Formats: sequence, structure tokens, C-alpha cells
Amino acid sequence: MILTLAVVIGVVGCAIRSRGHAASQIASLPLRSTWLALLALVLQLPLLRARLGPPQQVAIAQILFLSSHLLLLAFVWRNWRLRGLPIVGLGVLCNLIVILANGGLMPITPETLVRINPGTSPDQWLVGFHYGYSKDIILAREATNLWFLSDILVLPSPFPWPTAFSLGDLLIALGIVVLLQGPVTLPKLAVTEPSHSQGHARLD
Repeated sequence: MILTLAVVIGVVGCAIRSRGHAASQIASLPLRSTWLALLALVLQLPLLRARLGPPQQVAIAQILFLSSHLLLLAFVWRNWRLRGLPIVGLGVLCNLIVILANGGLMPITPETLVRINPGTSPDQWLVGFHYGYSKDIILAREATNLWFLSDILVLPSPFPWPTAFSLGDLLIALGIVVLLQGPVTLPKLAVTEPSHSQGHARLD
């Protein structure tokens, strides 16, 4: 949800800045190796479609999920000079670090799950299980390594679908918004031509 929202904000911002020509502005982005980003998204789908259960049931999907981060980092590396991509890369790296530090899935606490699932209680969420249809594993805060990088942020009202996300996700979203503003046009440097109309000294 947070990334979808970032795309919407980025496109609207680009349309305002380009006076309605957002499509042409975005299409003119000189992105390289876009297949890396597309493949990364495809590799994340199996995990995002898996139901609640022990992490052993999503072992293969977990490997694909980790591999997708490497592809995303490769995509960022190929487009490092584009405005916004370094921010995206930092966000991907933050997510990958906390995921690796917690066994290969993004940690989320039962308390955070209660915030995005109103009417539930922390005891209902099985610690150590993969949270269905997500990239998360349910862990207690005290058992979470690098807790501040995990899914601790929640998209507030008035958004209709409560969603938890990480600092890394927020950085990725910010980078996408910046990227979608269109390519940066560097000002041309004025070149001063030597004058050929200078008078010559008269020799008497």
C-alpha cells in the first residue's frame, strides 16, 4: 500500500510540475535494465500469496524473496545517477539488513498486528509464524534484531486499509516519488567565444 501510494503521489506531482504531461515526462526517464526490477517483483509474489503458517512452509518463497532484493540492488546500481534511485537503494538495503538479521523474513510484532487488525488481541498472533499474504514473520519486540528497521510504522486513517511498513519501505516510497518527477535537465554552461573584432594597434 505504501508503495502504491508513493506511485500515485509521484504521478500527481509530476502532472502538476509538467502541466499535465506526466506520461511523457515519466516515459522519458532513462532507466536501464528495468527487467531486473520487474523480475524482482515477480519473485516476491509467491511469499505474498502464502497463507499464515510456520516459516518452513514458505522456505522456497523465502529464498526467492531474498533474491529479489539482490535484483533490486542491481537495478539501483545500474541507475545510480538518476535522482531518487539512491534513496530507493538505501531503503532496499535497510530492509535486507533487518530481514537477514531475523532469519530471512521481515519482523512484525503482535502489537503492530493488532493495530492493523482492529478487534484482535496480541495473544491471537502465533509468534514465530509467517504472517499470511505478506513478507513478515511474527516476532516479539524483545526477540527482534534491529527492531527499529522492522515493520513498526502503520499507515494511519483516513486510509481504508491499515498497513504496516518499515523505515526501508518509507525510503523506497520517497525515492519513487522523487524519481517520478521526471529526468533532471542540467543547465547548459554558456561558452564565451573569443572576440575577433578587436582593433589592431597602428604602427606609425
